[in-house]
Amino acid sequence: MRRTKRALAILALTLASCGPQLVPASTPTSGAVTLRIYAASAAFPLLNDLTHYYSRANPTVTFDIETGNYQMVLERVMKGDTPFLLTNHLGSESLWAAPLGQDGIAVIVHPANPVPGLTTEELRRIYQGHVGNWQDVGGLDMDIVVVSREDGSGTRAEFERLVMGARRTTRSAQIAPSSAAMVASVARQPGGIGYVSMSYVGELVRTIPVDGVQLTPDTVYGNIYPLRSTLYVVGLAEPHNDYLDFIAWIQSREGQMVVAQHYAPLLRP
Repeated sequence: MRRTKRALAILALTLASCGPQLVPASTPTSGAVTLRIYAASAAFPLLNDLTHYYSRANPTVTFDIETGNYQMVLERVMKGDTPFLLTNHLGSESLWAAPLGQDGIAVIVHPANPVPGLTTEELRRIYQGHVGNWQDVGGLDMDIVVVSREDGSGTRAEFERLVMGARRTTRSAQIAPSSAAMVASVARQPGGIGYVSMSYVGELVRTIPVDGVQLTPDTVYGNIYPLRSTLYVVGLAEPHNDYLDFIAWIQSREGQMVVAQHYAPLLRP
């Protein structure tokens, strides 16, 4: 167990390094236990999958999980309601963090919208409100309906970091209070455009290329798709005991196979 803890700490402290070493899986040795872990909405599908497979392999371990936007679940961590959260965004807070996988921010439109793709500059100008018709970016003569996530959303913070910089999103943007709400809003508006974690992409919307690159696990893993972020587990302190076992398992080859179902892994399983 001592060796596993040291390896996890090294990985957590080298977030910016290329090709981090995966931590070997470990098997919990304690009795029945419930782990409480929350997730920002972008990482909630991942948390659902991870807890399902881990509990199936370790039937003495159950989970208490909840979700909300990044700011909401971070406040729960700071209050001590939960020791850890999963997120695709790290704020400026001084927190312990370790990478679990890689996320891509999908730019989504209505399935009937034939626009072939957008450059980052076109996407920025749309979200600034400077481009208001799809015809101006190679689409149909149709008004653009900008949909954004709410303040406090980690995905919004990553979108602003990667696309907007210091520029403001247009005040006319519709606000979606969750990733699922973002998908539903774009799906019911032919002129809609939005952005979500790659784990929320489905048949209700169409993902369009950005800078000529289509979002896939391979283009995220290969650092080719331009709108990428890292999936982290975040807490006030390093994990111990059963929490350490769970997080080490996520970084193991078996856990990374679960991550790869909806995201890009740290390394190929």
